[in-house]
Amino acid sequence: MRWHFVSRSMVDPEVPYEERPFELYFRNDDRSEFGLLRFERRKDNPYRDYEAIVTKIMNDAAFRRPLLDPETASVWRRTWK
Repeated sequence: MRWHFVSRSMVDPEVPYEERPFELYFRNDDRSEFGLLRFERRKDNPYRDYEAIVTKIMNDAAFRRPLLDPETASVWRRTWK
């Protein structure tokens, strides 16, 4: 199954890069699972490697389950394909 990911960056020159929030929205190709991985501060993200975190979301259902958020489906309908 194919997955889609979009990262959202908050840009504020007053806030250092590592202190800014990190958000990664995801969904599967058949649109049956939608979710969001969020850290209040980028430096709190233990998955520094983008590929590693994407792989974990795709392949680890137990990890993905608490991140599922059906409300994020509306974000995909509005702005991202």
